[in-house]
Amino acid sequence: MPYKGKHLRKNTGKHRFSRKALALCAALVLVAGGAVGGTVAWLTAVDGPVENVFTPAQVSCTVDEDFSPSTGVKENVRVQNTSNVPAYIRVRLVGYTENSAGEIVAGTGVTPDIAAPQGWILSNGYYYCQAPVAAGAYTPELIPAYTLTEDGQVLEVLAEAIQSQPADVVQDAWDVTLDADGLIQG
Repeated sequence: MPYKGKHLRKNTGKHRFSRKALALCAALVLVAGGAVGGTVAWLTAVDGPVENVFTPAQVSCTVDEDFSPSTGVKENVRVQNTSNVPAYIRVRLVGYTENSAGEIVAGTGVTPDIAAPQGWILSNGYYYCQAPVAAGAYTPELIPAYTLTEDGQVLEVLAEAIQSQPADVVQDAWDVTLDADGLIQG
């Protein structure tokens, strides 16, 4: 005969869950399963690949100069940043002589020693425009005027551009230093 007394039964170590607690746990499991299942269903139902549009910077430049073959004067030499981003620009001047057939005569080239004007710095054989040049803009004038002194003398103006950001790229690629304002110091 079972005990029907006033005293409670001793705890035998078995835990009993109430029906409310079991119902709550079952409801939480169903909600979590529904959320995960719904997310997976939505992700697999999306048709086609997702495109990641990435547009790289285009870095280029063009030498802008006036040259009169009859007088041998090269003037107003500057460089345009034809990139779609701001860029640092450097220029190398290469002098050589051509014979009457248009062939380069070895060992006869003279590269002029032109002082770096305001906004430019001469370092390691290159003229560096100290400040980044905005997209579509021009550098300050590098050569106001230079007269070729010999027949067949040629002065090539070779320009290069590199994007201005991140700044450490120009320092590594061109082996130059930048000051706190981002100006090339050589």
